[in-house]
Amino acid sequence: EDSMNKAAPAAAAAAAPTAVTNGGGYTMADVAKHNTKADCWVVVNGKVLDVTSFLSEHPGGELSILTFAGKDATEEFNMIH
Repeated sequence: EDSMNKAAPAAAAAAAPTAVTNGGGYTMADVAKHNTKADCWVVVNGKVLDVTSFLSEHPGGELSILTFAGKDATEEFNMIH
């Protein structure tokens, strides 16, 4: 049995990006304000995600997300994932 990876899903879920909601929706101008390592939002498939706590956990490294901080990352996300 490969028991080494059993804890991984729980850890990944804890650091997973969270959807940001405000009832009426955010504009891209709103999202653009969250463009730093300390406050990082991206848009993926029409959903605004706060990925700040996920940056250090991302398998591709922080820079691959920070490049799209405050922007729509849908095209890049869908191409890779």
